[in-house]
Amino acid sequence: MKINTENLSFQKKLVAKCKIGNAGKTHSASIYELDKKEDIMELHKAYLSSLWDDNFYLEEYTDEFEKPDKNPEDKFYIIKDEAGDIICISLLNKQNPSENAVEYIETAPKVSCYNNIDRPIKFIGETMIAFLAKMTRKEGKNLSIKEIADRPLTKNFYFKHCHFTPRGDNDAIMPNDSLKDLENMNKKHTGKKVKILV
Repeated sequence: MKINTENLSFQKKLVAKCKIGNAGKTHSASIYELDKKEDIMELHKAYLSSLWDDNFYLEEYTDEFEKPDKNPEDKFYIIKDEAGDIICISLLNKQNPSENAVEYIETAPKVSCYNNIDRPIKFIGETMIAFLAKMTRKEGKNLSIKEIADRPLTKNFYFKHCHFTPRGDNDAIMPNDSLKDLENMNKKHTGKKVKILV
């Protein structure tokens, strides 16, 4: 019997193409949704990469992904660079009908704003936020960030760089009609908008 394998996928789900780095010197990257239990291997590989040394959320993010009773409205995304390394992770909770909530987002420490000595590529976290903003805008929802870490560079990123509005003690919100500004800012920085493929 002949099996048609053309539409079978044994890999993580490619959901977007993007650029990272400065507009004059960009690098191609891909955004994937981790939607099968086998995709946990992607996260375990990140533990072996020096890019993720001294990370804040990778373990918690992995624990959330491995929960057998995780919320089906939770969407797990990663950005991979041209070398195939995971350089950013995010968890988007889509349960609320009026807003999508970013519960986790982290850029690999070696390529994040916390490595200002020899960071080779910029705008990785911003590109992930631009992707989440574009997905959220298409759904007609607002975008919120949950439990922003009490670190100056992190707060500066959300409130001064991305222009989210504080909400409560450590959350942030951006209304749907402002999300396109995030997309345009990212295009200005990287030279190209995130291209959604799903």
